[in-house]
Amino acid sequence: MSLYQNTLVAIDPCVESDDLIQKAIAITADKQNITLVHVMELMCALPTAPYAPVVIDTTKIEAQVKASAIEHLQSLLHKHQLKADALRILSGSTAAQIKRYAAEQSCDAVVIGSHGRHGLGLLLGSTSSAVIHGCGCDVLVVRLKT
Repeated sequence: MSLYQNTLVAIDPCVESDDLIQKAIAITADKQNITLVHVMELMCALPTAPYAPVVIDTTKIEAQVKASAIEHLQSLLHKHQLKADALRILSGSTAAQIKRYAAEQSCDAVVIGSHGRHGLGLLLGSTSSAVIHGCGCDVLVVRLKT
């Protein structure tokens, strides 16, 4: 018997996600109720010199990143035989957007990866830690293979 009915899997296209998805399939009653979510951190312009800030239009870069993320998530959906439309690309703070989307969609589980950082990286916090704290549902943190 599976524990969960509606599961969100937080995907980072830069790391291997198969293990996350397989764990989500194992804990979810119907794998068609799994949604893959990628959050794009918003890009901002930084001044290049104290007296001459340069503003760079990041619209094209963000569109390319979004298209690449969609392509990656679609390939994961196909590979794991999930619903073709079970992907979402969100923008903003990764942890905040994952928690918001999970609450809005009444998810009862979030599956997210962790790199298992130590020392200063652990002190500063991580996305998985931020999702755990304040998430309204269960969170399964899967150690990512490095």
